[in-house]
Amino acid sequence: ENRKENRKENRKDKRKLRVRNITKILAVLFGVLFFAALYFSILTIISLSQAAETGEGDLHSSQDAPEHHVAVFLPDNSYTFFQDIIEGARQAAAEERCGLSFHPIGNGSLDFEMALYSGIDGTVIYPSIDEEEAKKALKEFNEAGIPAVLIEHTLADKSPWPFVGTNNFDFGKKIGELAAEEDREKLSIALVYSEKSPGILAEKELVEMGIHTALGKQAEVQGQSREVSLTTMKTDLNPLDAENLTYQILRERPEINTIVFTDTNDTLAAAQVLIDMNLVGTVQILGFGTDEPILEYIENGIFAGTIAVNPFRIGYDAVHVIKGLMVDGHSPGYVDTGVDIINSENLDEYRNERRERVEGQT
Repeated sequence: ENRKENRKENRKDKRKLRVRNITKILAVLFGVLFFAALYFSILTIISLSQAAETGEGDLHSSQDAPEHHVAVFLPDNSYTFFQDIIEGARQAAAEERCGLSFHPIGNGSLDFEMALYSGIDGTVIYPSIDEEEAKKALKEFNEAGIPAVLIEHTLADKSPWPFVGTNNFDFGKKIGELAAEEDREKLSIALVYSEKSPGILAEKELVEMGIHTALGKQAEVQGQSREVSLTTMKTDLNPLDAENLTYQILRERPEINTIVFTDTNDTLAAAQVLIDMNLVGTVQILGFGTDEPILEYIENGIFAGTIAVNPFRIGYDAVHVIKGLMVDGHSPGYVDTGVDIINSENLDEYRNERRERVEGQT
């Protein structure tokens, strides 16, 4: 009996020792994670603060130090669209004597969360994150007295934020005008929205209203109408989703003769599918964006055209608007930067204008 009692006591002691050891390990792990998070948060704040002192690139000489620091938050990708926004913002910043810093938003980056504590004077945001998360952050900026301007994507909010970007009704009208140029008795359109273009997806009703308005006006001018059907679809954030969807449309929906994309990446993926299936000219693709491969597809007759917003002007106007808010406390609540069609007729003109702008900046 004594031996049994001793064994019981030993087992109890071992269990207690294991519990204490596990507790110690968990405490150490928690401490490591806490200090790691604190370390990266401090690094982020230091990075943002240093940008306020040094400005962005070669915007300013030492004799012309920036008066304010503006943090610009954009999705972390290399699309020409976002590069043009950056160039426009830089030009305006040089005129307004603003220091700029550019930071990623979403995809696990801490920059947007920590910007509130970094001493910035204002912020320009492409809110490609969860809408509730964006609203919460904007409310905190407002309470801290940091003005904010949204670009290309509005939020459904009781307190509308200053917005610089595209009118989605006009965006839809340009799609309708481009589609109306097709010489088909029946126009069967697949309009593909994307989670990668949240600003367009959020106002899809306006886009579709614009399309129907443009097609109706074209029928009125010509004195005749043709049968038109519009089917809407959507791709997610997966870069392969557009490729799979295009294959599905071309194989399973033979009645669709026009596919309209609202995202640059989706446009490029669909073009390759169309070429691989040898359906160029049979099914027409109307693209989105002005990346050089898209312009080359127009030049080679693979696309009828592309819808082009004006990202350079978006960045340029956004900095002017945020400077007005920082200095005067008010600015235009909405700046429409326009939307255009690029097709074979004006392709060379568009390229020349872009080349001249780039050369002017250098």
